[in-house]
Amino acid sequence: MLDPALESEGLGPSAFSEALAADWAERAPQVADQLRGARVLVAGAAGTIGAACVRQLLALAPSRLELVDVDENGLARLARDIRSRGAGAGVAIGFNTLDFAAWPGLALAEAAGPFDLVLDFAAVKHVRSEKNLYTLLHMLDVNVVRQRRFAEHLCGRGLARRLFAVSTDKAADPVSFMGASKRLMEAAVFDAAQGRAHASAARFANVAWSSGSLLESYRQRFAAGQALAAPRDTRRYFISARDGARICLLAQLACAAGRVAAPIFEPDAGALDLAEIAARFLAARGRRAVFVERMEDADALLARGGEGYPVLLTARDTAGEKEIEVFRGPGDAPEPLGLKSLEGLRPAPIEATVLRRALAELAAMVAGERAASVADIEALIGAALPAFQHAAAAASLDDRV
Repeated sequence: MLDPALESEGLGPSAFSEALAADWAERAPQVADQLRGARVLVAGAAGTIGAACVRQLLALAPSRLELVDVDENGLARLARDIRSRGAGAGVAIGFNTLDFAAWPGLALAEAAGPFDLVLDFAAVKHVRSEKNLYTLLHMLDVNVVRQRRFAEHLCGRGLARRLFAVSTDKAADPVSFMGASKRLMEAAVFDAAQGRAHASAARFANVAWSSGSLLESYRQRFAAGQALAAPRDTRRYFISARDGARICLLAQLACAAGRVAAPIFEPDAGALDLAEIAARFLAARGRRAVFVERMEDADALLARGGEGYPVLLTARDTAGEKEIEVFRGPGDAPEPLGLKSLEGLRPAPIEATVLRRALAELAAMVAGERAASVADIEALIGAALPAFQHAAAAASLDDRV
């Protein structure tokens, strides 16, 4: 069954969503056999994908779920949703407001483990977080340094039989620090797990209506009577949160150790222009998109009322932006997974001593043990990831409507 969450907004079905639905129908019994009675830890459980994955897991009858997130309110919302649905009968569920890689989070993993599966969704996911040195260091701390610490703790102490970490399409041929941080995360987790746990990851498309996303802003702005906005000439692939969760569960089952699952999209097929998505969103609400280039024109149209609704078109000139996503980067070698919707990737190799030196240097920068500039960080990452070509710009996403 295709996800009505996309279809109701005019975003589906797509060839990919149909292929994924077929894969899930075929492999769900294997996932259920794997996880029935299992002990599972979910880090970043209150986020869009983490929460969707928890809902999928509850239907698979694990014996225990330990849910970890720094977002106290998000965990409360998740707990209320689970209880209101009457889901999870017979499953012991722990809701833990913790930093997954700080000492209390690591101690919980040790006390409650070992786990048959650890799903790690903890991340700083927005390119806007690289707007200055301090937010960049925080992003590198969460996405790289803490990921390494978490994986080392789990794998070094035998606390995870299988470890899965969510990555991003931006890790392939990265032009943003965020994408580069997730590519380093893949390498750091695989290096920590080597020979000690089965580790895998997945890159996938934008999750429609996810927390903090442009599409989520359409709902918020429309409810507030504000103009929508979209960058010009920018296309994205979209999936639902439920489908994102299914990708993760299929990937951890089907991928060999040290491999990354990625969607199989025909080039350009299914990618939607963000301005067109705004138009479809408005059409689903009985309104007609009127594209404008100045905020004054948007305000005037809102003041007049009527069927037309303003969509402000902005330049695609902020740091780290791509015209369209790619999922396979230079040097990534594809491997079949026996699925219609996903392929496996053997990531481009990073020499172990180079990787570990870069991780140690980043840890020192994050801890304040070594002075660093944005240029220093770019050079350090570039030495480990030769494909990294940062798309710098004076403007940041926080400067846009």
